[in-house]
Order: sequence, then structure tokens, then C-alpha cells
Amino acid sequence: MFLSKEWFLPLYTICVTFFGLLLYLSYHTDIFCLSCDETDNSNIVFDYIVVGCGSAGAIAARRLAENTKIKVLVLEAGKHGNFLLDVPVFGLLLQQSAYDWQYQSIPQTNSCFGLQNNVSMWPMGKIMGGTGMLNNMIYVRGYPEDFNHWFKDKEGYEFFKDILPYFKRLEEWDYKGKTTASTYVSNLTFTTKLADSILNAAKELGYPLLDETENCIKGFGLPKINVKNGQRWTPAHTLLEQKMTNIILRTNRVVQKILLHDNFEAYGVKYAYKGQEYVAKATKGVILSAGVIGTTKILLHSGIGPKKHLNDINIETKIDLPVGENLQDHLTTGFDLILFNQSLGIGIEYIMSPFSPLEYLYSGTGPWTTAGCEALAYFSTKDNQEAVPDLQFMVMNVGVNEDRGLYLRHMLGVSDEIWDKYFAKLKSNVTATILPILLHPKSRGNVRLESNRPNSAVLIDPKYLSHEYDIDILIKGIEIVRKLVETREMKNMGASFNTNIFPGCSQFDFGSKEYWRCYVQHLTITSYHPVGTCKMGHEEDETSVVNYDFEVKGTNNLFVVDGSVMPTLTSGNINGAIFLLAEIASDIFKYKDFLSRGRCIILEIFIESYVCKNYY
Repeated sequence: MFLSKEWFLPLYTICVTFFGLLLYLSYHTDIFCLSCDETDNSNIVFDYIVVGCGSAGAIAARRLAENTKIKVLVLEAGKHGNFLLDVPVFGLLLQQSAYDWQYQSIPQTNSCFGLQNNVSMWPMGKIMGGTGMLNNMIYVRGYPEDFNHWFKDKEGYEFFKDILPYFKRLEEWDYKGKTTASTYVSNLTFTTKLADSILNAAKELGYPLLDETENCIKGFGLPKINVKNGQRWTPAHTLLEQKMTNIILRTNRVVQKILLHDNFEAYGVKYAYKGQEYVAKATKGVILSAGVIGTTKILLHSGIGPKKHLNDINIETKIDLPVGENLQDHLTTGFDLILFNQSLGIGIEYIMSPFSPLEYLYSGTGPWTTAGCEALAYFSTKDNQEAVPDLQFMVMNVGVNEDRGLYLRHMLGVSDEIWDKYFAKLKSNVTATILPILLHPKSRGNVRLESNRPNSAVLIDPKYLSHEYDIDILIKGIEIVRKLVETREMKNMGASFNTNIFPGCSQFDFGSKEYWRCYVQHLTITSYHPVGTCKMGHEEDETSVVNYDFEVKGTNNLFVVDGSVMPTLTSGNINGAIFLLAEIASDIFKYKDFLSRGRCIILEIFIESYVCKNYY
């Protein structure tokens, strides 16, 4: 170790406080922003307005602007990032800062008993790049059957024709002779000895080892991450790098509602900026990419949603659709179940070593590039070899008690009682975590507004663990973790399984199904992958909000492109699937525009030219 335990905690506290000060300055001033001269002009009419510059919004805006005749306005509620926020290891510190919406669930009745007030913390990025600036940067496509299920009712759909080419386009910087990538996908540049040990342990148990993990094939392997030259890289980075002159980007603009004509054609948005309200107009489309919560909130305030809920909060119902329903999320548990009698080489004392920033600045490698996750695995609890994976495992190189309770436990929302009686007692140990992640939960929740005020709080009720299946799968995941820890490989590394009794579960025998059921219901943690509140589906599907053209049903020129349209969760981290949806949607919008231009050319033979003025 580079720092002794006696003084690394005070130094860590100073560093976190200093970083927090930098976050405050960067958010509330333009100290780090080199191009923040933004003014609003209500006289400009755009072709498209994109609401939100996270993963989906950045891709949609950039693809549309590839036609230089198209004018795109992007409205982002957060602010610009800066070089400091692009350092991968600092991503977690953005949570619960001004760059985080800091959403929380309502108190849960079947889960989260070990969290403060039974509430699940839901960090989401309020920044250029969206939640991609706060996450573990893991890039996963998904399992083919995930997409087959989404588009099962779409005529002519084929995975290898309609899905795979888009993944190749968004990943490859030189695809068919063109620079087309929306993001950057790379291998890990830093791992500890934990990664090799886990892979060897998996091999010892007979699990296959994978060369690639992005396709969610069952087995263990190293993850791909969205990092370029040591920097966190999102589609928003690609957008800014290309400096497209026909895109107008405005930050710190909070969109409140959609403006609709009497025929439900979207023609603009109303948004707030520095205490004032503004209107922006578009002739070809308004694209909502504000995320599973933000998009839902905007639609509900616009009168598009469940009639009963809108009536309850005195919002006039314009279109009765199940907006806010079908909420689902990847769930996990099992923090700090692995104890070691030696350092893994990634503790906070290594991150704060003076050699780490030097290595990062010199070569873009080292502890500062860590994604937090060192290995990925996919597993099916069913005997059928063709079955879709129902468990993912993320191997995390630190535990909750790594910083002795100064920050990480608050990020997860761990209650004071659970901290004092469980995690704090592990401070003399080196801990690590293999997170078992429930990939396809059967529990479904919803999102509601508290009132009709524009700044109304959002009531998020994921209804975690309301279905017994979800508990059973997580318990099976913990059992697999225990088998891994008890392999010869892991024992030789000094690992042991944490047998400390979890508070609130002492009435059950440790290791029994009843014990783990209690444990899972207490330590219920989101994987930050909520989806589904604006479900995509066939026009005749009464549970869907948008059709396969991403258009809100019953409207014209109003589209949704983000994780909220996902009918179900994919078999892994969702960011790659969101990239995919944005790529598909962008081509659909381009094609619709092409057809509109063609119709206008024909009509102008018989009608005066002003009919088609919007298409020039």
C-alpha cells in the first residue's frame, strides 16, 4: 500500500470535500466551460427539437443533423461537463451532486428494509451525457432474444437485418469507409488480481470463459467499456467533438410540457430557464429523450397519460395512454459478501496515491481508469441451454465499507442501523463484491406526479420484489457467488464468504432460503437500469405508448427515444440497447422526412410552392 490506514481516511475526506467544491463551482459557475455563451431566441423555428442530451438524445440529434439542411435544437436540463468529470473513477462521486437528479423511490413495502426509510436511491444524470456520466461505463448489446421479443409483432423483422447492423454502425469508427461511431468501445485498461482469480474460479466450477461479453452469452469474461484514451466517453462527447453547425445546444433548460395543435400535432415545447418561461417551435418533430423519469413527467404534464391519474391531479387529459406504467428495473444485492486477508490493489489508498494521477495523465491508464467492474458473467437458472440468461454477475473490486462509511453507504442509501451493525464491523477486512443481478424481473411498478405544478415531485414506485420469482432468482444468484468464493482458486487468494448475520434476519439459520429471502428484502439495491414507462409496441397494443416508429400513439410529430420505450429489460446493462434504439429511430425519422420531401415535390407540380416551405 502507498498510504497507511492511519492517515488515508483524513486525506480521503479532504479529497472528497475538495472534489465536491469543484463540482459546485463547475455547476454554479462557468469556470470550466469554454463555450457557454448561450442565448434564447424565440423567433427561430427548428426542424426538430430534441429534449435531453443523454445517450439517446445525443445520437438522435447528431444523426438528424447529418443532413446539413436540417436545423436541430437540443434542450438539456443539466449543464456541460468538463475534463475532471471525464475521469472514469470520479463518476460515482457525481451521484447526489448537482449533476444528479437525485430521484428516490417512495417507501417500499416488500423490499429495501435495510435502506434509509425503505427508500431506493435512483441517481440519474443531470448533465450533458446523461446517466452515462454517472455509471460504470459497461457496454453490453443484449441477448438476441431480447430484441426478438420487443419486435415480435413488427412485420418483416429479423435480428440480423434490423438489429445487428446498427450495433456495428454505432460501435465502429471505420464502418464501410466512414467514421460513423456514436460511442467508443474499448477493453479495460486496469484490473486487479481479482479479475483473474474470478475467471479461474469460474473455470474451476466448469463455467465457460468468454472472449467477449457484450452479447450476453452465458459464461464469464472481461467487460467492454465506453472509454476513449482513458476518458469516459458518451454519445454526447461524440456530438460535441464533431461541432455540427446546424445543431443548437442549450443547457440548463428544463422542458415542462409539449405544445400540441388541436389535431394533437406537436409543434414545440415550453421550457424554463433562469426563472423565465420560453417557447421553442419545430416543424417536423419533437423528440423526447429525457429518460425514463423525465420523459414520463413531461408527457403527463402535457395531458398524455392515464386518464384517472391526470384527473386526480387536475390535468386535462388530451390522450389516454398508459404513460408511467410498466416500470421495471434490474435489481441486485450481496454487497461485501467476500472477505480477503490481503489487499487487492485497488483500495482508496491506491486511487489517492500520487502515482495514480501521474500514470493517468501520462498514459491514460491506471487506477483512475477503473470502471469499478472487473468481470462480467451471465447465467441461466433453467436447464435449457438455449434459455435467455436470467442472472448477470458484476465483479466489483471494492466493498461498501471501503471508505469507512464516508460516502459509498450514503450513495446506496444504507440505513444507519445496518451500517453500524453490519458493514462497519467489516472495516478491518478487505472486502469485494460479486453482484447477482436479476435480469428479467416480474415485478412491475409505475411513475406518477405528485401534483400538476411544473416542478412537481415524481412519485416512483418500482414495487420491488412484489413477485416471488424475483426473490428466488436473487437467492440462486447468492448461492452461485458462495460457490465461487469457496473454490480452491479463491481460497488460495485468501478469500472467504462473509458469514456475519445481517441485522433483522437473525431469527433464520444462516444460509437457509428463509435467511437469504430476508437478506434480499433488506439489502435491495437498484442497478440503475429503470425502463419501460413509455412502452413501445404495436398500434393495437393497449399497454403501449409509442408505436414501432417511436411516435406517441394518437399524436403527430411527437416521438420518444430513450429507455422508457423498452418493453422489457435486456439481459445486461441497458446503455448499449438505448444507443441501438436511437440509431434505429434516427433512420426512421430520416426516412419519414425523405418521403415528405418527395410528396411535396410532386404536390408542387399542382399546388403553389408555399405548401412545402418546411422541407427546404
